[in-house]
Amino acid sequence: MHVLLLADGQFAEHERALLERIAAGLLGESVRTTLALPKNAGTEFSLVSEPIRYSNRGLIFTQRIRAQQVAERVAGSDRDRAVNVIHVFGGAAWPMGLELAEIFHASIAFEIWRGGLVDRAASIKVPAHIPLAFFAPDRPIERALVEAGITSPIRVTPWGAYAPPRPTPVLKPGRSASIVFCSAGRDTEACRAAFSGVCRVIADRDDIMLFVAESAAHRAGLWSLAEQAGVLDRVSLMDRLEDRRDLVLRCDMLVYPDARHEQRTLLLDAMAHGLVIVAAPDPQVSIIRDQVTAAVPKSLTPAGWADAVTQRLADRAGSVALGLSAREHVRQHRRASAHIASLVDAYTDLARIDSISMQTDRA
Repeated sequence: MHVLLLADGQFAEHERALLERIAAGLLGESVRTTLALPKNAGTEFSLVSEPIRYSNRGLIFTQRIRAQQVAERVAGSDRDRAVNVIHVFGGAAWPMGLELAEIFHASIAFEIWRGGLVDRAASIKVPAHIPLAFFAPDRPIERALVEAGITSPIRVTPWGAYAPPRPTPVLKPGRSASIVFCSAGRDTEACRAAFSGVCRVIADRDDIMLFVAESAAHRAGLWSLAEQAGVLDRVSLMDRLEDRRDLVLRCDMLVYPDARHEQRTLLLDAMAHGLVIVAAPDPQVSIIRDQVTAAVPKSLTPAGWADAVTQRLADRAGSVALGLSAREHVRQHRRASAHIASLVDAYTDLARIDSISMQTDRA
């Protein structure tokens, strides 16, 4: 079986680790994979083979030509059944995915990784001869797809993470604490409220370092808040947070204010490493469970965030226990190996449907 993993730029920027994890896991299951990314996606990947780069810009009538260029790079002149399944990550790549499904006579799966794609999934028009499925990385997203009236197959393929042999030692006595502020910055009000709360905490202490995603700092104007709080000397910007994941996972606490119905493996990885998570509640992200995997502020005001962070810093034993609880939740329910197994099953079913469809057409 040959699976083409097709991602748009936004998804590649946020989830390089997931794409690499899937490609490596499928290789271990003897599934051939090819990764295709936009030319302007600057993220570097460490894969066995270099990703194929495609042009994601151009007039609508050039979409087929650009898809044919991708197909030629994937399969050369032998396009007949060269790709069995096209797995699409990111809404901007959906049109390219459909064109490639037509060219390769392949099945197509759309990853509904954020709630904003549910309505689009319900309205998309896919030719009847193309076997189609929607992959839901979390149960609440599956329910949202069903409630939207989708009748195409929906496969639950929960994202997973690898838990290292030992958790990250967090909040060690005698060592400065480190907090990572992880946000896309698109919900400006929520982002600024959480950041203001964290700044209030570190303004009264000189033993805490705060790392902030640079993209969020620019989008939400966080730098001015740090300046007003007088904590600029303890705030460091992290360019391309996805590329600095190893650094994030060596910190003590991750503050996650985004309740945008998006899945993030960075959050899963932080839990798998036993970090202390302080996160906003999100009904479509089931891994955020108050006092099980994360501490959820009683209110999403600056004061509420400050109280939640302060409590976790003050109660080291309780914070370590919370981190270990999150780690165990990932080990029990969100293993990366289980994600790969669910994908292989889903791909096999899609390829089988495609095979039956082709036999019917020939008859």
